[in-house]
Amino acid sequence: MTTTLPSTNIGLLLHDVTDDVSNSGFQQPTAHRYKHSVAQFRQYLDHVQSTGLPVVTPESSIAAPGQPVVTFTFDDGGASAPCTADLLEERDWRGVFFITTGLLNTPGFMTDRQVLDLRRRGHLIGSHSCSHPDVFRSLSRKQMADEWSRSRDTLQQLIGEPICSASVPGGDCNNATIEEASAAGLTQIFTSEQVTHSWSHSGATCFGRMMMLDNTSLETLARWLTHPTVGILPERALRFTKSHVKKLIGPVYLRLVQERRAMHEHAK
Repeated sequence: MTTTLPSTNIGLLLHDVTDDVSNSGFQQPTAHRYKHSVAQFRQYLDHVQSTGLPVVTPESSIAAPGQPVVTFTFDDGGASAPCTADLLEERDWRGVFFITTGLLNTPGFMTDRQVLDLRRRGHLIGSHSCSHPDVFRSLSRKQMADEWSRSRDTLQQLIGEPICSASVPGGDCNNATIEEASAAGLTQIFTSEQVTHSWSHSGATCFGRMMMLDNTSLETLARWLTHPTVGILPERALRFTKSHVKKLIGPVYLRLVQERRAMHEHAK
């Protein structure tokens, strides 16, 4: 049974935690920017722990009213997820793992059994679409509905319980993306917007997340954790600029990400 996260939720967006980037997740060069070594991830965990902020998922017991919380989220469903979960569990923390269901049981990604095991260990499982479309907002509404519903159905059949959470592939989100996810029964939508507050749209509760890159420093993480409203403004401004540039160059951006996907397919 899910609950509602506090109004100030510092969602951290990660992908793979591995010392060998070739063994987990997508393999195009741009994807490697979202991968962290085990040592680097441990440093992040140490720093979050030093703040005393609660680490929660949408189904965790909630902190004191008004207290900010931290949520670790992991996109794609790469093969490193079980080891990542081990590192969280060392501190009695749990994370949210968003699964691209069409990549289950393929090289570099989790197996059905591993996803089920993560859930049994107390981690939250959510949808990351079925095929991880290159630019989700470029899909028709019918295609969006299909991506969300097929992914949700697969996960529900796998773990035997309702799936309510999802994250948007590639971060390319619009109102239609959220509306079709909500219509498919996904009512907690994690976006790539660089904000620490939640908002409602079309029956869904939406959350922003702070993007953790391989060069995200401890000083940057400290700024987000200490000042979750003002401290995120540099990243929020950058995200705003990039989103508008993507919209302006439309077809060019779509072609670039399709070329990146082709590199991944070739590397498999």
